[in-house]
Amino acid sequence: MALRYQEVKLEIKKLILSSKEGSRIPSRNFLSRKYQVARNTIDKAITELEQEGYLNSVKGSGTYVTGRFSRNVNIGVILPSLMGDVYPQFISGIEDYATANHINVVLLSSESIPEKQKRNVYQMIEMGADGCIIIPIINSEMSFETLDLLKKKKIPFVLCNRSIDGLNAPFVGTNNHYGAYMATKHLIEGGCRRLSYLSQRKYSTSISRYNGFKTALLDCQEEVEEGPVLLGNYEGDALKEKLQVIFSGEKIPDGVHCFDDMMATVLYSVLQEKGLVPGKDVKVVGYNDSSICNILPVPLSSVSSRSKEMGKEAIWMMMEALEGGVKEEAAKWIIPELKIRESSRTEKI
Repeated sequence: MALRYQEVKLEIKKLILSSKEGSRIPSRNFLSRKYQVARNTIDKAITELEQEGYLNSVKGSGTYVTGRFSRNVNIGVILPSLMGDVYPQFISGIEDYATANHINVVLLSSESIPEKQKRNVYQMIEMGADGCIIIPIINSEMSFETLDLLKKKKIPFVLCNRSIDGLNAPFVGTNNHYGAYMATKHLIEGGCRRLSYLSQRKYSTSISRYNGFKTALLDCQEEVEEGPVLLGNYEGDALKEKLQVIFSGEKIPDGVHCFDDMMATVLYSVLQEKGLVPGKDVKVVGYNDSSICNILPVPLSSVSSRSKEMGKEAIWMMMEALEGGVKEEAAKWIIPELKIRESSRTEKI
């Protein structure tokens, strides 16, 4: 019962943190029905939240969200890029909450350059940031050294999308293993029996997605075969040559899960050269559900990382960290969604 009470209090607190100052929360009877708990459980949770300064009850009127912070809070957000489809959605999730809660957000891009990420961190320290939300660059070793500076300055931070080996910090990420598992299972259910996983880079995220791909093959009750796997560091012509080899000859994959949507666009060009049609000769699923999915000649199925939800969870966790309410080992995993389009539909396109 005590555990359920804490869960309900946490849910009400999330509701408060996503609401504007001065707004009225739903009635206690409504909350009791919503969370399927006794009215006295709701009363206890609201009383404690009032004592903690989150709520203020007005007799005969209702319960209102208070201004939790007496001054503006400055949060730094450091990303590998401000472009593309994933990062703008992530930023949107942060700003939706920040604009309603007197929070100043300073956006910086590391451009995936270790030295620039380090300069960004120094800039946050110099401006006196209250906390930071960071999607670190791929280079884990360089990131550890840089982000450890924040720890030494006692500036709380939340890592998103990828963690750093050996660095304890609150984390919000998407379940890459499950996303790839879901995509591969979809391909198998669509009749694919020789499946390949293709990634132009080899790092923690691509390996996690490959493991999800592999798990789906191992879980399958049907007779399926793992086709050629591309899991390395290839660019430009070298990447295209690798794909041309895979799709030459008689025995080619009939289903492909690509690390991301950009990888899928390169695959599309190779398939076109070979006279193969995505969704007909080879079923394809990408990752990130970027805007390019709907403008390709055959609309691309893709796994959505739900980046906006990740941003919302990150800013909420950041605000909790400022109050000392989040442990370093805290982690929140966003469950991805599969967006099915013509490149992998089972019906005739």
